[in-house]
Amino acid sequence: MTYIPSGTYRVQISPKLKLSDIRQLIPYLHELGVSTIYAAPFFCARPGSEHGYDVTAPYDISPEIGTKKELQEIALELKRRNMGWLQDIVPNHMAFHPDNVWLMDVLEKGPQSHFYTFFDIHFHHPDFSGQVMVPFLGEPLEKVLEQNQLELKLSDKGITINYFDNAYPLCVSCYRPLLEEALQVSGNPEVTPLAERSLKELALHEAEESINPAAWGNFKRKLYKNETLRQALEQVLQSINGKEKKLRKLLDRQHFILCHWQDTERQINYRRFFTVNDLICLRMEKPEVFEQYHQFIKQLCDQELVQGLRVDHVDGLFDPATYLKRLRQLAGPEQYVVVEKILEGEEHMPENWPIQGNSGYDFLAWISNLYTSASAREPITQAYSRLVADAATDYEQLVFDKKMFILTSYMQGELENLLRLLQERQLIPLEPEEQWRKALATLLAAWPVYRIYSNDLPIAKEEMKVVEEAFEAAHKQAPALKEQLQHLHSLFMLEPEDTESRKHHKLYFVMRSQQFTGPLAAKGVEDTTFYNYNRLISLNEVGNSPEIFHLSPQDFHERMMYRQRTYPHSINATATHDTKRGEDARLRLNVLTELVEEWEQKAKEWVEITRKYTSEPVENDLYFLLQTLLVVMPLNGEVDEALVKRVQEYLEKALREAKNKTDWSAPNEKYEQAMKDLVQQLLVQDEDFMHSFQPFFLKVAHYGWLYSLGQTLLKITCPGVPDVYQGTELWDLSLVDPDNRRPVEYDLRRRYLQELQQAEAQSIEKLHEELLHHPEDARVKLYLLHTALTTRRDLQTLFDKGDYIPLQVQGPKQEHVLAFARHHQGQWALVVVPLLLVSLVDSHDLPLGQEVWQDTSILLPDNAPKVWQQALGNGTINATNTLSVTDVLKTFPLALLTTES
Repeated sequence: MTYIPSGTYRVQISPKLKLSDIRQLIPYLHELGVSTIYAAPFFCARPGSEHGYDVTAPYDISPEIGTKKELQEIALELKRRNMGWLQDIVPNHMAFHPDNVWLMDVLEKGPQSHFYTFFDIHFHHPDFSGQVMVPFLGEPLEKVLEQNQLELKLSDKGITINYFDNAYPLCVSCYRPLLEEALQVSGNPEVTPLAERSLKELALHEAEESINPAAWGNFKRKLYKNETLRQALEQVLQSINGKEKKLRKLLDRQHFILCHWQDTERQINYRRFFTVNDLICLRMEKPEVFEQYHQFIKQLCDQELVQGLRVDHVDGLFDPATYLKRLRQLAGPEQYVVVEKILEGEEHMPENWPIQGNSGYDFLAWISNLYTSASAREPITQAYSRLVADAATDYEQLVFDKKMFILTSYMQGELENLLRLLQERQLIPLEPEEQWRKALATLLAAWPVYRIYSNDLPIAKEEMKVVEEAFEAAHKQAPALKEQLQHLHSLFMLEPEDTESRKHHKLYFVMRSQQFTGPLAAKGVEDTTFYNYNRLISLNEVGNSPEIFHLSPQDFHERMMYRQRTYPHSINATATHDTKRGEDARLRLNVLTELVEEWEQKAKEWVEITRKYTSEPVENDLYFLLQTLLVVMPLNGEVDEALVKRVQEYLEKALREAKNKTDWSAPNEKYEQAMKDLVQQLLVQDEDFMHSFQPFFLKVAHYGWLYSLGQTLLKITCPGVPDVYQGTELWDLSLVDPDNRRPVEYDLRRRYLQELQQAEAQSIEKLHEELLHHPEDARVKLYLLHTALTTRRDLQTLFDKGDYIPLQVQGPKQEHVLAFARHHQGQWALVVVPLLLVSLVDSHDLPLGQEVWQDTSILLPDNAPKVWQQALGNGTINATNTLSVTDVLKTFPLALLTTES
């Protein structure tokens, strides 16, 4: 039977949050209502890694994080509490780092390495003579050599080429000439027999088809441990260090080529994660790579140390469908398996994957769009255009333009590799090359989703719709390339005249191209467009699209019913390590869609205030900054030095991601400093600004926290597995990483939870009143989360298997209420959540009484119970065929009702 969590809690496990720390959290998390700890990668990674996705060794736990023994102790503790562990794994890539033993073995031994085919390296790339790019030099190689920044060193790990803190292994074939030279130059007669013996042993290694790593390691250690031979070799190395010609000659013989980090923007001969040079991708489609990479993961599953796996960046794999079948076979049917998958617009997950679902970015988007006002789409777009003179209002065109910008500025090497693949496999003519390059680039930039998954021709019907959509968009963008695009289109189809060989080449191109459409979308949309299209930045979120803007309750219900039919155990996330801003920050900003006129007036006023400080910032960046100030401010409106610093650091990242006035490769420090100074001036120095800002902020923030409560309850009660990102038990007003990885005050949360339980036992009505009138400490969110999670855990079968039943709301305020029921074998739960409250109530009217809801009621199914129990409160509610919204929301602004069988 497959393990299904009732609620997960995501921890960004790292050297700052170790396994020993996690163990201390277990009692609190259990009390909170969590069933499963959901951990970021804990495998060996780059030293000091704060996220774990830069794995150096997938076969052990990072010693900076803990030990397997500690994990075993945690597993026993979890089992005692009927809890589990969901582990994030990273099969797409590893760190390009000297600690990556597999990769260093390739750099050292080339084709004689056991791991030669493990990494996605194009060894026969015509521009690199069989050498792997090592693009980590701060300057071109010529300058590095001129400045004597490379140094040969000998240690017990062998001879390395060192560049500051990085050390890359000298190739095996270079040991012979160095030993021979040591034999000649040394004046010590003891060197001769030692060197000759070493040369004989070296010859055995040189003759091997695959050099044994252990035997080769012993050989290097013997060289180092013999003091006489070591001194002779060090003498030879010193004669080369500082000699540009000698070093250059040695470098030419390596299996790798040292180069400037920006060289990969033009050419590259390995696949990387997005545009990150120091994350090199694996060829996970090869069975031997899959088997070796997952050995430790299999141990974790077999020994029941983990109960689930979350697969990072499944879209980067050559053949995700086959990978997931292998993973399911390896992990077994009991493991809960989800994948990180970004869905665009109306896209659905492939329904035939042997998994429980995805990591929840789609749910995050649906909730956000539920809390926007449909009528605001045009007004807020027009306000954006009036306030930002050069605002781009055609979102789809902006996405295409930014993808093309990324492709031609940062991923040109990837584009050239795909073009060369087409040429080498004779899928396109060699000429006219520039037109084929443009056609291919246009197609990749026009791709409407991250990727398709077909691993055979003909492509499945549903996926072919995506292909057709991509080519239709490409033709609109480049009508002059009609002939080339039509030919590329034919490569996605099986034609009668295709031989088996041509079919194979076509399919390889289709699958290979899909490994790059995803990274292009991520860099072009999430990491560029989302920092340029600033109409309403709460919708600029991973998994969401500003084009969607709004979901009606009916649309939301339809998505939930589809989710229940297909992937009922997919994760319901509202915050992740990837989100651009915190879950409560997003919902607060969505309030602007109900206050468009007032927002425009205020924003215009605030922009004018900024002019007395500087004329440097562009209007679009100012508009972005003003929205950021609204979302990051705590509910009490207090500004301190830490808040100012957080916003300043975030702005630097956001401005560089926008890639307009500054970027990562060429920072415009003057512009960045002007924006940082402006934050200080507005928040700390300018009384006029704060006098204008504070009343509007308090109004927006009040409705925002009410909507956040609705988001929390929906996450826990809708089809799917609710996930709590670390620390978001209280208000989450964080910004993009690393801000959302700040340390969490767990002592405060423990204390709050204890106090809530004590107060609840005394008087639930008084507790509700206190929580609603003091939202600034966020105990109201913790109370809701705890109550709903424990209710769900107690009724897990109902929430795992129960039907999702949309409920009709009738009466004068029906458009302000979303209601649904969950039903399974006589068990029921009913959820009521208010929507779009700005036009309905004054900001201080809590709880929402009869004067607000009037005669609005919820129509119940014929077989529904007549007596309901308040989970968020005491007592019961009697029903006929309807429930009064006033009765349901008597003491709390949303409701969770249950009934026993």
